Amino acid sequence: MKYIITEQQYDRVISKDALSWVKRRYDLIHQELRPTMGFTRSSICHHNTYEDFEQYFFSVFMDGLHPYFYDNESFDYEEVFDCLVDLFYVECTEFYFKGRERCS
Repeated sequence: MKYIITEQQYDRVISKDALSWVKRRYDLIHQELRPTMGFTRSSICHHNTYEDFEQYFFSVFMDGLHPYFYDNESFDYEEVFDCLVDLFYVECTEFYFKGRERCS
């Protein structure tokens, strides 16, 4: 699977330890994406802007990953959060706008 990211995203992600954490646990992270989508699906209509939904979606995503980082004292939540936003931006936007089509 290939990801296309901007140069700015690359500079922001590659220089951090967050990417190595994500790479080592990518299968677990990818498995958590589906339950996150299932949980947030009913809330799409409650979020009028994508930015609002994006914050909610990735907060739920990080909550689902909590068992994998809760005991790690050196874990940088914000860096991993930003890394996941960059990596799963396309999936999240497609999910949101497809769900918004069903809102009345």
